Amino acid sequence: MKKLSIMIALLATLLLTGCIQNISQNGLTVRIPASTVTSSLERQFPIKQSFAYGDVELSNPKALLSRGSNRVVTGTSIGFSNALIPKQQGSLYVSGVPFFDAQSGAVYLREPMIDKLEFNGYKLSSMIQGPLKSAIIPIINEIFRTTPIYKINRSSLQGSFVKNVVVDNGELLVTFGL
Repeated sequence: MKKLSIMIALLATLLLTGCIQNISQNGLTVRIPASTVTSSLERQFPIKQSFAYGDVELSNPKALLSRGSNRVVTGTSIGFSNALIPKQQGSLYVSGVPFFDAQSGAVYLREPMIDKLEFNGYKLSSMIQGPLKSAIIPIINEIFRTTPIYKINRSSLQGSFVKNVVVDNGELLVTFGL
C-alpha cells in the first residue's frame, strides 16, 4: 500500500512537469532531453587525472542523444601534457550505453568507445590501434564508470523505482515502475 501511494505521488509530480513519455504496464517513462543531461555533466567536470605518461584534463562536456542509437555521446574538450611536450588541446567524443546504478542513484555509461579524438586539428581516433588503444580504453572506461552522466536524487522517491534507462528518438528515457 505504501509503494502504491508513493507511486501515485510520483506520477502526479511527473504529470505536472509535462515530461512523461508513456504510461503502460511496464511503468511510467519520463523524457530527459540532452540539455538536462549536459547540465548534469557540467556539475561533474572538469576531470583531471594523472597517469604514467602524462596529465589529462576533460572539460566543457556536452551530451548528444542521436535518433536511431541507444548510445549516449559525450563530447568534451581534452587537454594533455607531460614533461616532454607543452599542453595540447583537443576534443574527445565518447559514446556508451546508459545504465542505472541503484546504489548511487545515477546513470553511467558502459561499453565506452572513442568516436572522435582530435588534437590541434589532427584526427587521432583512426590511429588509436593496438597497444595505444589497449592503454586508452581502460582509462576512458574508468572515467565514465565513475562519473555519472545524470543523477536521480537517491533521497527522492524516483531513485527507488527506476526500472530501465535507454536512449530513444534522441532523448534519454527513464522508466519507473514497481
